[in-house]
Amino acid sequence: MGAERNVLKPSAAHAENGYYPPTLIRYLISNRRVFYPGLLSALFRSAVIAPIPWLFQVIIDDQVAVGHTPGIFYIAVIVVGMLLLHYAFAVSGAILISRQNGLMMMRLRGGIFNKLHFLHFGFLDRQKTGRLLSKYAFDTQRIEAVTMQIMNQFLPTILYSVAISIILITLHWQLSLLLVMMIPLYGVVRQVFFRRLKRVNEQTRLAQEQLTGAAGEAISALRLVRSFGEEEQVTQNLDEYSYSLTHSRFRLAHVTSIYTTFVYVMIQAFALITVAGGAYYVIQGTMTMGTLLAFMAGLPIVLMPVQAFAGMIEQYFVAQESYRSVKELLDSQYVEEWHGRRQLPDIKGDIRFDGVTFAYPETTRNVLEDFSLHIEGGKHTALVGPSGSGKSTIAQLILGLYKANRGAVTIDDMPQSELDMRWLRRQAAVVLQDIILFSGTVTENIRFARPDATEDEIREAARLANAEQFITQMPEGFDTIVGERGVMLSGGQRQRLSIARAILRNPRILILDEATSSLDYESERLVQEAVRRVAAGRTVLTIAHRLSTIKQADRIVVMKGGVIVEEGRYAELVARGGFFSELLNMQQTESDLAIETPER
Repeated sequence: MGAERNVLKPSAAHAENGYYPPTLIRYLISNRRVFYPGLLSALFRSAVIAPIPWLFQVIIDDQVAVGHTPGIFYIAVIVVGMLLLHYAFAVSGAILISRQNGLMMMRLRGGIFNKLHFLHFGFLDRQKTGRLLSKYAFDTQRIEAVTMQIMNQFLPTILYSVAISIILITLHWQLSLLLVMMIPLYGVVRQVFFRRLKRVNEQTRLAQEQLTGAAGEAISALRLVRSFGEEEQVTQNLDEYSYSLTHSRFRLAHVTSIYTTFVYVMIQAFALITVAGGAYYVIQGTMTMGTLLAFMAGLPIVLMPVQAFAGMIEQYFVAQESYRSVKELLDSQYVEEWHGRRQLPDIKGDIRFDGVTFAYPETTRNVLEDFSLHIEGGKHTALVGPSGSGKSTIAQLILGLYKANRGAVTIDDMPQSELDMRWLRRQAAVVLQDIILFSGTVTENIRFARPDATEDEIREAARLANAEQFITQMPEGFDTIVGERGVMLSGGQRQRLSIARAILRNPRILILDEATSSLDYESERLVQEAVRRVAAGRTVLTIAHRLSTIKQADRIVVMKGGVIVEEGRYAELVARGGFFSELLNMQQTESDLAIETPER
């Protein structure tokens, strides 16, 4: 059983993420069609200036030799015209390539975020937010920068170099052949350096992800760190990750500098061969001075791809590792297993757990073991019990955030596996203890539950949630910015906004997970009043810590160690004097101790 419980299977339903080739170059090739207009402009941009070295040869050999000044002027005008055309094609090509490159990256980012919506929480629970953010924002940014360089600079440069090479071969094939014989040396260089560059870049990418993840975690915990006075400890931990990244970057710079220096030496060797070989052929009378000048003007262009790649080699391998990092996420097999497509025409919210066994991925302890429970549709059921008894796990299984290892969960007698899980989740609303709000306005946070809601519907939801009064007293009313995670609001205000969001959705299933455990008495009273309003006629599941908040529940299920030990109404459980009564007495004792004034 332990070997099977954590197996996460890929879902064929998520093919919309598309196929992502193994390397960055192949990824560009797979998207080549969108770049055709820009590359066509690049082709014209190279073609119009390719004859310039040949025109230099014409000036020296045909015009200067006979002293024909007007001919020099005419050729110069032609060259200027060619440069202007080159400029026009270069600008238009860059615009076209930039637009398509941006759209390609937008699709890639969309693919990343779409994938996140399908990844199993057993996988996401083990990931640091900063690492995922690094893939979405920073890795795609590096890919975008390098793909722009490749499509707008490197490929046009290759076209230009090939065109010039053809012209030089027609001018003097012997000297051209001498230069061509040097090219295999670059193949040797590639084999020697590229493996090392790839390995060091992979180490650098992993170090960057670790630093980003650790920094993101530290920033999100700034209040805790400062409250404990442990700034030095956190800074030291981050310094260790930072040192690892710095060391990796130093090694990368070392290998890159060796490679680029070697390329520079090779280019100078090519230049020496051109000048010396050309001078020899001129002395022998088999080459004119104009042809030698054409070779000297064309050689830098022929070598431009080599220089260009040497200049972007580090960025290319960084981008290649970034693409590999993104691809690891996009190809991840740890996806939700739901394949159902059925939608119930009139959902009642009657929920059954039948012999359910569940353990969280990468753990060996079963949170629920052969667990059975009936949550009646349209009724208010409360789950209570010590921490770790499985209460919140039940809520997450209902929403399909995790899947039972054994047993079945049914909604209105329909197996959960046959239902369209996205549809089911849209029939539910959740109010958590740790309220999640976005950094936008009050209106935007409430409207998140139903994007097409009107202003009147949003105000009515706020009124029913006992939130309208404090909202209207805020500086901008419903247009007030709440800050990241609602930091500008009190706990009770955040909770009531969350309930307003749930009311606006008009859910058939409402889940309240420790919704009032951290609130003061007045805030709790307002929240409870709002909950009673929204609960009418719906299936409500309350996971409660404060037992006094569930007096009105139709049924209370008391759990301990993943099993049900008692159930009934509040008064029945108190009168029974069992485990529920013990929990209630413990809370009352803790409450008395909290308000007791010590004598001095």
